[in-house]
Amino acid sequence: MPPRGAVLQINPLPDSSGLGAIGEISMNTRSVWQQALNQLVERRTDVLHVDLSRVRFVDVAGVTDLAVTAQRLPEGQRIVLHRPPPQLPRILEHFWPDIAAIEVAA
Repeated sequence: MPPRGAVLQINPLPDSSGLGAIGEISMNTRSVWQQALNQLVERRTDVLHVDLSRVRFVDVAGVTDLAVTAQRLPEGQRIVLHRPPPQLPRILEHFWPDIAAIEVAA
């Protein structure tokens, strides 16, 4: 469980259409995460990149926000997750095994 003072920083990715996250995705940072995902899907590109290599923790609610966002994407658009925390792919596989709009890249 992350500490109460959890912080999440969101930055645009310099080389692609997407965002990078630093910190923790939890109840304390959920509004920041949701806002970032909402802004991400406003981009009208086929592939949306999310670099999670510097995220230390993500809770089930944060993964749910990601899955719900992916389900809202138009046909042909997808989110590629780069180096997510180990629990994120496991949660996706357990609760959303057939979600095609999310790709996990190591």
